[in-house]
Amino acid sequence: MEKSIDKKIALVIDAENTSVKYLDDILKELREYGIVTYKRMYGDFTDDSLRSWNDKAMEYAIVPIQQPRYSKAKNAADIMLVIDVMDILYEGNVDGFCIVSSDSDFTRLVNRLREGGMLVIGMGKSDASKALKAACTEYKNLEKLFGESSESISENYTIISIEEIKKIILEIVQQCENKGERAGLGGIKSQLQRIYTDFDERNYGYNSMTTFVKDMKEFEVKTEKTSVYVERKKQGYSREEVENYIVSAVKKTEVDLAKLGQKVHEKFPDFNHKDFGYSQFGRFVENIPNIRIVEKSASRKNVAYEKKS
Repeated sequence: MEKSIDKKIALVIDAENTSVKYLDDILKELREYGIVTYKRMYGDFTDDSLRSWNDKAMEYAIVPIQQPRYSKAKNAADIMLVIDVMDILYEGNVDGFCIVSSDSDFTRLVNRLREGGMLVIGMGKSDASKALKAACTEYKNLEKLFGESSESISENYTIISIEEIKKIILEIVQQCENKGERAGLGGIKSQLQRIYTDFDERNYGYNSMTTFVKDMKEFEVKTEKTSVYVERKKQGYSREEVENYIVSAVKKTEVDLAKLGQKVHEKFPDFNHKDFGYSQFGRFVENIPNIRIVEKSASRKNVAYEKKS
């Protein structure tokens, strides 16, 4: 998502579901998105476990919405939070909301805000439900904002693999190349966050998207004036060299496709058929002139050379 300092954000905190230790980092993170025009926290602040929130409320001018628990079965603070959020939505004075909670009961509220065209930044623990995370425009893991070690993060939480992230970045870069355009770093991050709402480079131990992508051997990050672009790294070999090697390897006799793939990677360690626009190695091979793939069985294919007249 493209961030803008002009956006007006309403911050609502489920204090009964959030530790006060995260508040400094929550507000620091929101500076990247815009101006926080509403700051409210909800809970029964007469409860000993929530009294520490009162000091922070005064420090940051957060309005405490005191809501006693009328029964053990119902959370009155949650209901008040929902009512206030809908009131703010109908007033039309904000561009988005930051809802700080790990409670999956707020999933429908988030969906309703998104239906109303609102940006919704969720912030909560790593073990929040997938439904809540998916509903948000972006979801921030508080443990990462606070800089807690990976040991403190819920075992139920799994981040998207870097290989999957690389695959998506490559697709974005290739799409831009096909249009004669360049892939901007900010646009790449926005698309990743649209696909995975809880994507954050800090989940992988990086403080910036630039260093995160720079450490991927497949890409180069280039800065030109105020713009940052991502490009595929130029390989130390050409497509023609790979094709010639394959032709020479199968010219005398057929070679098993899988074994041929191993030989190619031994010769060209950085080779990746996807760099040339093919989803499978076999697709790359069968597009080489005079080469055909012979299906020996359901699980085995050979590569053969056949000089075409």
